[in-house]
Amino acid sequence: MSNRRGRRQRADGVLRFRTGFRNTIYDVLKRRGWKETDADLEWDMHWADREWVYEVFDNVHLDHWQRVNHFRNGRELCRKDLLIKNVKRMKKSLEKEGRREEAA
Repeated sequence: MSNRRGRRQRADGVLRFRTGFRNTIYDVLKRRGWKETDADLEWDMHWADREWVYEVFDNVHLDHWQRVNHFRNGRELCRKDLLIKNVKRMKKSLEKEGRREEAA
């Protein structure tokens, strides 16, 4: 079922979440009336830890309404050694295309 914005909406109107944390995040989600689930992919929002992201997130397809608190392949942006590798790759690509002022 979809609402007028094209977002998926459950018949019961309750959002399902998954998390391995038992902290403030968990408390807030429960107080909002969201329902916790242990299902692997039957959730609307997953507050994931790093290990889940590295092991699972890059290898599964999520539906358009599902949200995760990380970017795909985020370690490429967060680790300084990988970030500089990607910046150098982009610079080389721009120079190859003749866009030297953008590469500078």
